[in-house]
Amino acid sequence: MTENYENTDTLYDRLLIAGTNEIGQHGVADFSLRRVAAACGMSCAAPYKHFKNKEEFIVEIIQYINRQWELLRNQILSLFEGDVERQIIEICLAYIRFWVANPNYRSVLTASEKALGKERANEKTKNSEDLEKLIRNFSEMRGIHPFATQQKLYKIKAILYGMTTMLESGELSNNTETFEMIREMIADELKA
Repeated sequence: MTENYENTDTLYDRLLIAGTNEIGQHGVADFSLRRVAAACGMSCAAPYKHFKNKEEFIVEIIQYINRQWELLRNQILSLFEGDVERQIIEICLAYIRFWVANPNYRSVLTASEKALGKERANEKTKNSEDLEKLIRNFSEMRGIHPFATQQKLYKIKAILYGMTTMLESGELSNNTETFEMIREMIADELKA
């Protein structure tokens, strides 16, 4: 098999995307570099030109997903700078759209710590930390008690996870009306 390594960024990204799909289909425990390489149409040695081993590859997949989310999050934070409530709402909506559009990403980031190992599990928590920080800042600005803040955080996360699941299962339609309903639910929770 002839492999072209001239455009390494493209190859690197293809490996990460194929690795993400591999985890989505087979899980972390049954992750196969051979299947990833085959999905990219290259030899089984090709991933080792970019990653030292399977563990490093999986950590890089998690970091890749985090980078994709961070690009979107940063755009939202910049667009609604100075309006923390709007930032929270828009980030929540983007979060749902991101997971629905990329179900394999969620497979990676919802893998258990046992399946991922400690180092990889630490990498995957970065996405949810963003929302927590925003909600805590919002609550501090409004003088909301820490216990109430924690409740607010859990309720908003329940909305996010529940709505994502219902959208994926087809229980909810993926349309403007659904997202307006979700927007109102999050706004109501922030006002509560």
